[in-house]
Amino acid sequence: MADPATITAVAKAAAAALSDERLRKTIGWVIAAVLSPLILVIVLVCSLLSGTTNHNNTAVELCFHGGVIPASMPAEYREYIGDMRQSFTLIDGAIASVNAEMEGGDSLDDDRVKAIFYSLFFGAASPSRLEHRKYVDCFVTYEERTRTVDNGDGTTSEETYTVAVSIDSLPTVYNNIRALLGRAITYEDQANANEIYYRARYGTGAPMEGDGSGLWEDWAPDQIDGFYSDLPVGERGAEAVRLGLSRLGDPYSQELRGQGSYTDCSYLVQWVYKKLGVNLPGTAAAQGKYCVDNGLTIPKSGLAPGDLVFWSHKPNGRFMNITHVGIYAGDGKVVDASSSRGEVVYRDLFDSGKQVLYTRPYADAPETSSSGLISPLGKSWRSMVTSEFGGRTDPLTGEWAGHSGIDLGASKGTSIRAAKAGTVKTVVYGSTGYGYYLTIDHGGGLVTLYGHCSGILVREGQTVKAGETVAKVGSTGRSTGNHLHFEVRVNGVKQNPRNYLP
Repeated sequence: MADPATITAVAKAAAAALSDERLRKTIGWVIAAVLSPLILVIVLVCSLLSGTTNHNNTAVELCFHGGVIPASMPAEYREYIGDMRQSFTLIDGAIASVNAEMEGGDSLDDDRVKAIFYSLFFGAASPSRLEHRKYVDCFVTYEERTRTVDNGDGTTSEETYTVAVSIDSLPTVYNNIRALLGRAITYEDQANANEIYYRARYGTGAPMEGDGSGLWEDWAPDQIDGFYSDLPVGERGAEAVRLGLSRLGDPYSQELRGQGSYTDCSYLVQWVYKKLGVNLPGTAAAQGKYCVDNGLTIPKSGLAPGDLVFWSHKPNGRFMNITHVGIYAGDGKVVDASSSRGEVVYRDLFDSGKQVLYTRPYADAPETSSSGLISPLGKSWRSMVTSEFGGRTDPLTGEWAGHSGIDLGASKGTSIRAAKAGTVKTVVYGSTGYGYYLTIDHGGGLVTLYGHCSGILVREGQTVKAGETVAKVGSTGRSTGNHLHFEVRVNGVKQNPRNYLP
């Protein structure tokens, strides 16, 4: 890693370049928007290296609420805080101008407007030179209305006038900003803006979990990729529901979870499954990732009592932007710790459009063979075999030829899972007979190969667990259709995978 002096020099050089008036006029919004996150990253790295991580929260406080900038604060921060304060003064003026065009007591949330600006431009050179009225206009729409006016001579007439109307949908606001800046606004940008908003307005971090959408009603979360495991329904599911129901009425608190009867959505799930001998991580997003990584996902149509339902109500920068989790109780009901209701409740399964993932964490581990391997495509692999190990008629030439593995037919994008824990030995992207493929070294001379992938999700040298998703089914290389070519090698000799799979 570069030393702090080098990184600081880079930040100053970038800032100097953006400070040049002619250059600023030339590059405008787009370059400022593209470079400012880079500069912010550099500043934050400098902060970490110099032991000043607390300055991040202090900078938010000083920009939003004023005060004397501490002499101990790094020079870069003092400069950026001064620039942001100037921008906020201009933004306040633009907000006042827009508010004057509103009716019925409507007005903009100035903290929200400034929090998003801060998240995008803190660290940029001279953000006060940007077109702040155009930025503030991203938060409103303009409507033409008519009204009756008295002409002063006993007659009236109709006149048309323009009214500013605040936008209640944050996804719409971000789309407007995206169009203005000409670049993508990432989930991380949006989560960062939300964090800044809460720190500026309430003096605390933003809640990362919750079961309400608020300004995110139009939020359309990403869905799971469609790969589901064939998992048995067990008695532990019913026990999970019973345990969840035993906490009905317990108070909700993210800050006090685990103390007395306090809980939040992820703690309730963690507590229930710990009672069942399943150790889940401590946040809803981490619980979802654990289930995906361990092949514990199911389709919604397969929901059974004890399964987990995950929601995404807004971007939070975590796995799949998951914000809430509940325990399916059967008959279209769920048991969950509700932030909106302030307690553990039993209710109808809700917000179907925000549901992103369904899992069965109590399911038995994948069936393992005597050699310790599991199937890379689930328990029903035998029904997927389209070509056996050994001699066969080559599908491309029509001639008899050897075949060094077995082919398992599956849809493009189906998750391929490591057959056993090990270390990724090779990852190859190229026009080989195997197409995109990888090999995993399991130790003791045992190596498995996964060929014709559409995408590879691991890197050489990475340690993987049995059942972890490592690639996606495809038809790259010498192939006539989507399938997984799976090989087992022992001390370099190719073996029949049927003798090693469960």
